[in-house]
Order: sequence, then C-alpha cells, then structure tokens
Amino acid sequence: MKIFLVVSVARQIDGEYVVVKAEKAFKESTKASEFANGLAKRYAETINTPSGPLQCVCERGVQEVDLEE
Repeated sequence: MKIFLVVSVARQIDGEYVVVKAEKAFKESTKASEFANGLAKRYAETINTPSGPLQCVCERGVQEVDLEE
C-alpha cells in the first residue's frame, strides 16, 4: 500500500543542522497535495533545541512511501 506524507525539511541558516518533520499522512495523493498546497512551500522558522534556538529555512512537500501491512 502507498501512503503520502507531507514532510517539512528545515536547514539551519548558519550551521549544519537539518530537521525533518512528517506533518501528516494520507492514503490519497490528491488529499496530501491539497493539504500541502494550503501551507507555505518555503518559509523561515526558528526551531528551539536544547542547545538554543536555530534559525532555519524550511521547505515542505509530499513524499510517497510504501507502507507494509
């Protein structure tokens, strides 16, 4: 079975950190695309970590994944 994940990837502006966050999963690609299209594709965000806040540039998209049943 295929599922479709809306995924956000954040890259630290001045550093080496990369953060990947699965936002939501769908059984239909059209539903995933509709959800993702309602959100910003590229955006800036400050991510709080135990070592302090990270200034990041983020991108969001839909990723197809095989789900084992």
